[in-house]
Amino acid sequence: MEENQLTEQETDTRIEEVLNDNRADKKQISPVLKVIILGILTFFTIVAVSVLHANKPEFLAKVSTYELSEFQESLFDSVQYASYLIFGIIIGILADRFAKRRIFILIGSAVSAVFFFLMTIVGQYWLLLIFRFIQGAFTVMIWQMLMTMILDVSTEKDRGRNMGIYGSLLALGFGLGPMFGGFLSKAGVNVPYYTATGLVSLVFILSLVILREAETTADRPTIIDSLSIVKKYPRIIIPSIFNFVDRFTIGFIVFLIPFFLNDELGLPAEKRGLSLAIFALPFILLQFPMGKLADKIGRYIPLLIGSLCYCIVLPMVGYFSANNFTVLLILLALLGVFSGISAPANMTLVGDFVKKEDNAMGMGFFNFAGNLGVTLGPLVGSLYGIYGYNTIFLSAGIGRMILLVISVLLIFLVFKEKLQPSPKGAVELNTEK
Repeated sequence: MEENQLTEQETDTRIEEVLNDNRADKKQISPVLKVIILGILTFFTIVAVSVLHANKPEFLAKVSTYELSEFQESLFDSVQYASYLIFGIIIGILADRFAKRRIFILIGSAVSAVFFFLMTIVGQYWLLLIFRFIQGAFTVMIWQMLMTMILDVSTEKDRGRNMGIYGSLLALGFGLGPMFGGFLSKAGVNVPYYTATGLVSLVFILSLVILREAETTADRPTIIDSLSIVKKYPRIIIPSIFNFVDRFTIGFIVFLIPFFLNDELGLPAEKRGLSLAIFALPFILLQFPMGKLADKIGRYIPLLIGSLCYCIVLPMVGYFSANNFTVLLILLALLGVFSGISAPANMTLVGDFVKKEDNAMGMGFFNFAGNLGVTLGPLVGSLYGIYGYNTIFLSAGIGRMILLVISVLLIFLVFKEKLQPSPKGAVELNTEK
């Protein structure tokens, strides 16, 4: 009798457990929807940053009481990217150590909103640069943690697809931001900055309401473990070099194109913004299909083809578009195509080579390399005042080609990778280590 009663109690308990599991399952958000939500938050963040690009010459002229040199102009972008460089790696370490993502997004968006606004009331250029640096330090918290959460919810089977979805929304923000910024600046030189303040405030509100911590592993690497990420996963050097090159070129183009169009063609801010949107449009369209393709054929084929073609087209911008806006738009669109082919595969390699508990630090190192590149891009671009636009574009193309050759040697001679490695094989290789 007691045995039967116990059995009935056990049965009731199991039924209750099943019902609770079903309720929990209904409350869970699908992985694709999670990726889309994270991508939308990234979209708002990137628009907030990129909406400031189109009217940069006018804004800097308003703040400074004297005429700025080309180098001083480049510092407005470079100090922000330098803060990405410094704080991106620190945030990656802390996020993995404490297994937290959401808190960094909330802090980053709240403080970024304050400093986007403060830049509109500053009256001295050196103080503007300080505010720009602080804004960058907290903005990198947002998008780097969002990118890390994409890896947290991905597996080796869907990592390329998820990075493609994420990359599409990121690129959409990069493309639409300058275009909107060009039109918004017609209402006032500070209006893009007010818009940026509103957008990151929206990120804070949405993150507070709908964002939840992604599942992370019980292992929490120490700071020493995190700092030895390259020793632990040496293959992460491969995507990091490509990210350095890609971000260098983006920093170079985003800084240089507005001045190029202002000096060479005398075009207003809205057309400068349009040109950057044309640059981003094919990149946006190719993210998802190229991410899925990378899951099928491997990462290296699209990565190498896109990178090689980019190297060939980049020097043409300075030589063939100085007096022709249409040619410039065609060349920028081609650069967007080749970047769209290579970028999703490259981002996916980070997840292939790094275990889940090290995702934030792996993405932190990956972004460290990219942030180093995007910091140097405007500084190199600022040399146009000395050497001219043609020479600067040619030099950037040659430099990119040299790094591509070095990367190919690392892939096939040092790490002895196959041209079509399976994503699962890469993860298993890592796990064995």
